[in-house]
Amino acid sequence: MKCVSVAILTAAAATTTTTAFTLPSAPIISKSSPTAITSTRLYDAINTGNPEGPPYVGPASKPLLDAIQFPRDMNRLEHSELPQLAHELRWEVIEAVARTGGHFSSSLGVIELTVALHYVFDMPEDDIIWDVAHQCYPHKMLTGRRDKFPTLRQLGGISGFCKRKESEYDSFGAGHSSTSISAAQGMSVGKSMLKKRKNNCIAVIGDGAITGGMAYEAMNNAGYLSSRMIVVLNDNGQVSLPTGTPSAGGIRPASQLSAYTSNLLVSKPFQDFRDFAKSLNRLMPSNVKDVNKRIDEYARGLVTGGTLFEELGFFYVGPIDGHDLENLVPILEKLRDSDSTKPVLLHIKTTKGYGYPPAMAASDRMHGVAKFDPKTGIQVKGKVSAPSFTSIMANAMIDAATEHREIVGITAAMPGGTGMDIFGRRFPKRTFDVGIAEQHAVTFAAGMACEGLKPFCCIYSTFMQRGYDQVIHDVAIQNLPVRLILDRAGVVGNDGPTHHGCYDLAYLGCIPNLTIMSPSDEIELRNMVMTCAEFDSGPIVLRYPRGVGYGPEKLQELFGYDLENGEIPAKGTPIEIGKGRIIRLPGGVRAMSEEITANGSSDSKLGAGRRGQRREDRVAILSFGTRLSEALMAADEVEEMDPDLAVTVADARFMKPLDIDLIRELAKDNGNIITVEEGSIGGFGDHVLHFLSLDGALDEGGLKFRPMVLPDTYFEAATQYEQYEMAGLNAHHIRGTVLRLAKKVEVPVLSE
Repeated sequence: MKCVSVAILTAAAATTTTTAFTLPSAPIISKSSPTAITSTRLYDAINTGNPEGPPYVGPASKPLLDAIQFPRDMNRLEHSELPQLAHELRWEVIEAVARTGGHFSSSLGVIELTVALHYVFDMPEDDIIWDVAHQCYPHKMLTGRRDKFPTLRQLGGISGFCKRKESEYDSFGAGHSSTSISAAQGMSVGKSMLKKRKNNCIAVIGDGAITGGMAYEAMNNAGYLSSRMIVVLNDNGQVSLPTGTPSAGGIRPASQLSAYTSNLLVSKPFQDFRDFAKSLNRLMPSNVKDVNKRIDEYARGLVTGGTLFEELGFFYVGPIDGHDLENLVPILEKLRDSDSTKPVLLHIKTTKGYGYPPAMAASDRMHGVAKFDPKTGIQVKGKVSAPSFTSIMANAMIDAATEHREIVGITAAMPGGTGMDIFGRRFPKRTFDVGIAEQHAVTFAAGMACEGLKPFCCIYSTFMQRGYDQVIHDVAIQNLPVRLILDRAGVVGNDGPTHHGCYDLAYLGCIPNLTIMSPSDEIELRNMVMTCAEFDSGPIVLRYPRGVGYGPEKLQELFGYDLENGEIPAKGTPIEIGKGRIIRLPGGVRAMSEEITANGSSDSKLGAGRRGQRREDRVAILSFGTRLSEALMAADEVEEMDPDLAVTVADARFMKPLDIDLIRELAKDNGNIITVEEGSIGGFGDHVLHFLSLDGALDEGGLKFRPMVLPDTYFEAATQYEQYEMAGLNAHHIRGTVLRLAKKVEVPVLSE
């Protein structure tokens, strides 16, 4: 019984120079194909390296693609028809993503590979794992979901990643990276032990996933167990997003392995099928003469440098032109049909964004795009009313770094997503991109802190999950002053459940020595970045959501800020650790005895008046994070609806340490407390409830408490507003909780 596993990894080239590929100006078309490619202008532009420029136009019709609903339909095609199918598929991806936005150029780079894999292997009996799964758009189009692409990354639509529950053709979900070899090996062993008739497991890893340590753990184990696998190293010149951000390592991709694989590409021309066939005898059983085997291995290592993978127990093949179907298909067929039990590493070179000049010319290769005009590549972006929280953090960090020469920034292959590209342009020698290596990033920061630097370790909340042990073992236990800056806290919108930052408050809140804070607005974010810079007593966490600030008008009208000349302060000011603030008293933010300054005010007491004469009519909303704006709107709506209710709104600022004086004040003055946060159960609300219980505030029955958190479920792709609607954390949900808690509305009895 055959036992084949295929894993495809992407490593980056060490320089910006890429090997040139020649596309046929008139791809081979079978006589049975009714239409030839009409977009020869695009091919000519790529061949010459001097594109005529827009408009870029795809084929008028897609007859081969139209005839394919599922991969089995490809069995009717001749080898010679595959380039035409690839051309039609590429333009289908271009036109589909142009209408919706989404991940883009990674899929363009694997069009030929996707066609070859589905032509050679038999899904769904065979398994194909796409990792990182944003490369999967062509795969989805060939597996029955082409007509669903207008719903891509939308509520009720198809995911931008593979999802097992979406289709039987999605063998394994992956929104993070470097997991496919482990999964493929596990599937291969499982099929073998269960004696399944076929055992072909194919995993596709892209965009620098080879820099993730888990890939090496899996390769090491595969070689040790002699697991029959085909690891296709898809070398596309990209590691970070965007690659080329100025940093301490220069502008080259953040991976020494990238330099190694690039040397492989320049030390030997592309292999074709004939070259591959000559070395195929090395896949034969172990009865091959040992002396010949050693001579061959030594020679191959000197010529191509493939001994790194050979030492891990793999048979190295390559490099291969990943856009050359004429060679890809027969090589994959031979590897599929081999009876060898030796794992194989097939090294292919592809170009991210291949076949679309605007993508190939962009610094990020148009990795992720808004809606765009396919004729020009120009994206359609709406007007932004205020800067993003990411850019605000980065610029505040620049301000802090100007004053503190010890400040350095660290990112794990996400300089664009975390703002480290902004910081890197100002301080390239103080910016460190470690590649897809969150564990290393955290401990790297810990080592820096040991020597007196002030490291800002900037990682998405969801990706910090990968460095959890390092946060505890290397940072918190040693109480090292590492600044953990978590972007994308809360729900993130159309990237879906793999990217939500829902769990950080729960998984970090239980760790001793951590200080944890979250801003309610852009002024607070600036203040908290400066607080991080000044804080050297231990590790500190700053979490903030995806999105934009509110702008000065809303900050004044809704939050009650008194901004000088109506302008947001240019620089932040450190705030006192563990101190929250009252934002609104009954009657609105203007009922405060003094207006809120840019640094906040918590001096005002509960105002007098007709409202809240009874304790049970007084409600305090204690918010942590940017749900504060929704809490303030809810408070205004409640008081407009009921003249007796008095609503106080406070901004906690800190989860660790809690402002226990503020919480005691709210518990003393109000009969009801509601906490609101952008996190799962086990976070801020639980910490407040724990304190109130231990403090005896709940003993006499005069205080009711309700936590509002993200429910215990996964939120699929949608807008952030839609996800908060589903979570029950928008203003009208907070209003409803206030009214129910104050017994102003009937509460339905839930049936079992």
